[in-house]
Amino acid sequence: MPAKFIGSELLDDKPHDYGQVYMLESYPAYSRLKIGASANATELLLHLSDCMSPPFFCLYVLVIAPSDSQAGRYQSPLITNRADLVDFLLEYKPLLESDGRHHLWISAPEANATLVYDKHNVIYAYGLLQEFAAHLQKLGYTEAEFDYPYPHAHNYLPENYSKVEELLHYWEWQHFPLQEVDEE
Repeated sequence: MPAKFIGSELLDDKPHDYGQVYMLESYPAYSRLKIGASANATELLLHLSDCMSPPFFCLYVLVIAPSDSQAGRYQSPLITNRADLVDFLLEYKPLLESDGRHHLWISAPEANATLVYDKHNVIYAYGLLQEFAAHLQKLGYTEAEFDYPYPHAHNYLPENYSKVEELLHYWEWQHFPLQEVDEE
C-alpha cells in the first residue's frame, strides 16, 4: 500500500498500535470504556459481545461511500442469535479492519449494552462496564490513558468497494441519514 502525506509529514498505512489498553471515560450524561483495538478488532468485538445476550442490532455507519453506495446509517434487522452476529463479523472482518470509511455498532437492547468500533481502530463500550473491563483484563488488557495518533490518515481501499456493496446487501438494512457525530 502506498504511504500517505498530510501536510509535510509522511504517514504509513499500518494501523496504529495502541497496545492492549483501555480507559474509563466519564461524562455528565454517561461513562464508557475506550479500548485500543490495535489488531484483530473483530475478534475483540466477538470476545466483548460474549458479555451481551441476544437479541442484537448492528448499525453500520458508512461515512464515506463508494460511488455506487449512499452514505448513512444502516440498521440491521433484529439478530436473534449470537451465531448470526458471529457469521456477519467474520464474513466482513477484512473490510471492517482495513478500511477507514465506516463505524460499526453492536447493540444488545435487553442488556442495555453497546459496542462501537470506530474508524480510528478504537472500540467504545457502553453499559456493562464492569463486565467488559473484567473480560479485557482476562485478555491481558491494562488500564492506561491513550489517544488517537496525530496526524493520522484513513484508508479507503478501492479493493473494498465491492465488499461495501456486498455488506449493504447482507441484510435488509434500514437506511437513516448520517448524524453530525458520525463524521468525527
